[in-house]
Amino acid sequence: MALQLNPYFSYFDKSFTESQTKNYVLLLQLNAHGVELVTYNKETNKFIGAEYFIFSEIDTANQIPSYLGKILNYRSSYAYPYNEVHLLYQNGHSTLIPKPLFSEKNKNKYLEFNQPYQEDCNIAYDTLINNDAVNIYHIPTLIVDMVKELWPNAKISHFSTALIESLSINFKNKPEPKPLFVNIQSDCFDMVYFKENVLHFHNTFEYRTKEDFIYFLLIAIDQLGLNPEDVNVHILGNIDKTDDKYRMLVQYIKNFSFIKRNDNFLYSYAMDELQFHKFFTLFNALQCE
Repeated sequence: MALQLNPYFSYFDKSFTESQTKNYVLLLQLNAHGVELVTYNKETNKFIGAEYFIFSEIDTANQIPSYLGKILNYRSSYAYPYNEVHLLYQNGHSTLIPKPLFSEKNKNKYLEFNQPYQEDCNIAYDTLINNDAVNIYHIPTLIVDMVKELWPNAKISHFSTALIESLSINFKNKPEPKPLFVNIQSDCFDMVYFKENVLHFHNTFEYRTKEDFIYFLLIAIDQLGLNPEDVNVHILGNIDKTDDKYRMLVQYIKNFSFIKRNDNFLYSYAMDELQFHKFFTLFNALQCE
């Protein structure tokens, strides 16, 4: 099993000190394609490190722990004690339930209704404080065990929990009444829609081609009663202006823009080249508590 030990990108502020990790917060966004790791200094309210490792030749999510082990061998400071550790696990196996209808004893039934059974997985759930909902999801047991062994203080959440909550916090009470957000990954995209500051819709769509992508996006927009000619779409995730999917957006969506970074935080000069819309959710996960 091969792993490119050299990160796809690596940005660290000159102030980063391995012996000071107990004063830092480590945030990880993990999926079957790779892991993004961000380091935050609570004392200065500043992000001081960001790295991204790509996984190759991976067949199942249960292989992820061995990749994480090799990354920790590459940069041992990730295994040091941190003041806080937040892991966002990203997969398509989650479902939202209104909080008033949620009962913990029925969490398996809720998930089975919308998601196929996953072997060797825990069923976990997060509470979306700002949206009065509960997010139930599968996460591989091997990943949970490894994370808790490495960082006993780690808080594990589903990626979609942080996505929805961070968007809700950052765009609440803004003049735009019906913001639509599309988080794009290499083989799927999340759509989040708020109507009058209330979460109205969230779903994850799998796709293979750029035509699949735009088809599912336009169908969802239509089913929400929106018009691609006048809806304002905020784009985040793994996309840039060289992407075929970007050209599809230009062709079919009149008003769209990349989401901007959150200026309530400070960012190291070393990250000036980073395209923040690609990692918006991870950089804003600290707000989702």
